[in-house]
Amino acid sequence: MKKLLVLLMILSIALTSVFAAGSSESTTSAAATTEITAEDLRNANVTLEFWHAQTGENGVAMDMVVDLFNQTNEYGITVNATCQGGYTDTHNKVVSALAAGTAPNVSQAYNNNMMTYMPSGKLMDLTDYLNDGFGITAEELATVVPSYLEENKAFPDGRTYATSLGKSTEVMFYNKTFFDEHGLQVPTTYEELATVAKQISEITGRPSVGFDSMDNLGIYGPINFGAQYADPQGNLYIFDDDNIDATMEFYRWWQKGIQEGYFRTAGEDQYCSGPFSNGTIIAYIGSSSGTSYIQPDGFECGVTYAPVGPNPAVIQQGGNFCGFTTGDPIVDLATSIFLEFMYDAEASGLYAANTGYAPSNKAGLETEAYKASIAEGGIAAAAKDVSATYPDGVLAYDPVFENSYETRLALSDVVEAIALDTNADIEALIAEAERTIAAL
Repeated sequence: MKKLLVLLMILSIALTSVFAAGSSESTTSAAATTEITAEDLRNANVTLEFWHAQTGENGVAMDMVVDLFNQTNEYGITVNATCQGGYTDTHNKVVSALAAGTAPNVSQAYNNNMMTYMPSGKLMDLTDYLNDGFGITAEELATVVPSYLEENKAFPDGRTYATSLGKSTEVMFYNKTFFDEHGLQVPTTYEELATVAKQISEITGRPSVGFDSMDNLGIYGPINFGAQYADPQGNLYIFDDDNIDATMEFYRWWQKGIQEGYFRTAGEDQYCSGPFSNGTIIAYIGSSSGTSYIQPDGFECGVTYAPVGPNPAVIQQGGNFCGFTTGDPIVDLATSIFLEFMYDAEASGLYAANTGYAPSNKAGLETEAYKASIAEGGIAAAAKDVSATYPDGVLAYDPVFENSYETRLALSDVVEAIALDTNADIEALIAEAERTIAAL
């Protein structure tokens, strides 16, 4: 990354059929084959426009990362970062800018949003850039969380279109004071969770364990019981003959917890942090980045890994970063270098230190900034450290395909319907979900 050398960049044109917003288009990985040197980049004085969706303390942390890049990159690249509002606002502005030919060089987005950028032919294919000798080195790339790398190439063509700076995960927050007083074991599996939830409800007389996200539970519940969800080509497996038994096992587990009164959703509270803070529930599964909403009323809050099933899978969450080609090889190379910087240990460690996210690079855990943030203690630090230390192979992600977001909602509706009607006909709900998905 730091050597001055002449490099032959092989930037091949890769036309790949993808589906986005109901249409089939192609996207280009790069525009030309050319020789570019570090000196060429420095002489070009490239300035990049970067749009993101981070506000509050996350926005401050993002500015820190951009400042770090501007101060340390050896090529004289300058990045101008501007917050465009939330993810939806940013996405809508990118769509409009692509149509007008005024897209930024880099934007923050969820991968399913990136699918809608592909028909423009401007979405940058990073596959070859990751190995071109500029930006991140092979040694640095080897310490990036493997599931992050996998997620960012989980597109229909298997090419890499995104990088990541950090992620949150689901963790379990629990009333440690209550657990200690009643000699309860902190659960690590779905089976143990159901057992301890029932024990708590017998003590309190009300639902004891909550789940923040029906969207996540609708996919990762069946996966934890052994079902396969889908692939990046849009093939849905969760209800087929090979997977229906595992899917049904999860639905029955969930329905039993609702029927017997020990599981609940966030419901009208919107998030479980409120009823958890006031002691209405004793534990809940929620995002590691949501700790600012937890205000324990007279008890100590514990944080631990989310319980898992026989096939452990915990969702990794958070927007990623993509680039847009300009046709100028030097500008596009500069864009790729900034995108690869998101994987940098110092950058991801700095961002994680100042947010509730885990760093994208495992080496970020050893940076001074990150270690100092953990040493401060508190719920936020504990949740972040749990999020950052899940074993490889446990963190999971949704593949993106045409209508992947709508499919996620349809599966969420099944678990939500079971929660609303304790005697819901599961087979009828599955049939309804299949009809909804088939009509997309």
